[in-house]
Amino acid sequence: MRKTALLLLTLLGLGTMIWAQQAAGFKGTRTVTLSEQARVGTELLPAGEYKLTHTMEGAEHIMVFKKGKQEYRVKCNMEPLQAKANNTQFFYRDDASGQRVLEAMVFQGDTVRHVVE
Repeated sequence: MRKTALLLLTLLGLGTMIWAQQAAGFKGTRTVTLSEQARVGTELLPAGEYKLTHTMEGAEHIMVFKKGKQEYRVKCNMEPLQAKANNTQFFYRDDASGQRVLEAMVFQGDTVRHVVE
């Protein structure tokens, strides 16, 4: 009985550690549309529709924008939200040259804000 309980606690602990190391953020792929050209991190993305995935590279969060065969990889930080997002939002600013710069993204149903580095 003790061995069984110890085994179950060990498996529960290992499962919790594995779960905690999984990538935060959305799972799967999202489709996003940029209505005009925008700077995203260090990349300049043309207007259009992109398949967007969130992945991990070591301890870094990476947003991958894919349009056809072209792929753009951008680092992001995760900021927790106080509640699940009611809708999807993109936050932009204009730089000194007037270029649109994507600063952050929030996706409906998520509990984090993706802040582009």
